[in-house]
Amino acid sequence: MVPGNKRVTDLNRRQLIGGSATLATGFVAGRYFARAADGYPFTLGVASGEPTHDGFVLWTRLAPTPLALDGSGGMSKPVSVTWNVATDDAMRNVVRTGIAEADRRFAHSVHVKVDGLEPGRPYWYRFTALGQQSPIGRSKTAPAPGAGPQQMRFAFASCSNWEAGYFSAYRHIAEENPTS
Repeated sequence: MVPGNKRVTDLNRRQLIGGSATLATGFVAGRYFARAADGYPFTLGVASGEPTHDGFVLWTRLAPTPLALDGSGGMSKPVSVTWNVATDDAMRNVVRTGIAEADRRFAHSVHVKVDGLEPGRPYWYRFTALGQQSPIGRSKTAPAPGAGPQQMRFAFASCSNWEAGYFSAYRHIAEENPTS
């Protein structure tokens, strides 16, 4: 070996960690941008809320290019969005379904009020648009009117300002599964 040249085994810990972080960042960003480049419309995910004893509200926003400078998310024309609610996480037993229109007026977001469900139980949901399916989300209806829950758990997160830092609170809330 020529003096001054390093062998592969001479990497120090900082170089190894830095290289690993660069590789991991490239992998994650590559997967995200590849998905956006494919026109995947659910880059912003799905959400649910406002539970009642027989339903809840579902939400998604179609944005294949969420950072588009014009704020459109890369969408220009109205799109029909199919939504499904099932009693199982594999979406085999669909109990409610419908179609909503996503258009420019609401930034191609969809808000669906689902009702006619059983009280106090979990449901799973997903959206389909532009030939693509969203991730499967989970929601839960509130207890029946007059039914007192045996126990109650709350999760609370505040001040969601992305520019101020990372938001692992939501991941931790999901992992703790407060609705079980």
